[in-house]
Amino acid sequence: MSWLSKLMPSGIRTDNTPSKKRSVPEGLWEKCSSCGAALYRPELEENLEVCPKCGHHMAIRARARLASLFDADSTSEIAARLGPTDVLKFKDQKKYVERIKASQKNTGEYDALVAMRGLLKGRPLVASSFDFAFMGGSMGSVVGERFALAAETALEIGSPYVCFSAS
Repeated sequence: MSWLSKLMPSGIRTDNTPSKKRSVPEGLWEKCSSCGAALYRPELEENLEVCPKCGHHMAIRARARLASLFDADSTSEIAARLGPTDVLKFKDQKKYVERIKASQKNTGEYDALVAMRGLLKGRPLVASSFDFAFMGGSMGSVVGERFALAAETALEIGSPYVCFSAS
C-alpha cells in the first residue's frame, strides 16, 4: 500500500478505470488502411467502400458491387442455389468441404461468383462479380458453371455480359 493510499478516505476510488465498460457495436466503425481515419461503416458503404478522407479504395463485396451497377429492383440472380461439392475429396491442411462450409458461413454466399441479370439505365445487362472473401475468389466448378450460365443468359436476351474480378 502506498503512502497516498493511506491518506485517502475509504470509499474513494483511486484507480482511473471507468466503473462501467462502454461498448461500441461491432462493425460500426472501420479504420482506413491508407490514412488511418475512423470511418462510419454505413457512410463507407454508401460511398462504395472508398475512404471519403483520402480516396483509398477498399475491397467491395460482390453483391454490393452488383447492387451499385444495376437499376434498383431490377435484378434476378442466376444459379443462386448452385453450390460446390467435393468430387475429388480434396484435402490439404483442412478438408475442402470444411473450407467451403466456413466460407459460406463467413460470407453468406454459396460460392465465389455472384451472377445477376437486370437493367442498367433501363437496358438489359448480365453481370457477375467475384467475392474475394469467399476463399480468395477461388475458381471451382460452381464458378465455372455460373459464369457459363451467365454468358448463355446474355446471349439469349441479347445483352452485354460484364464480369468483375476481385483479386
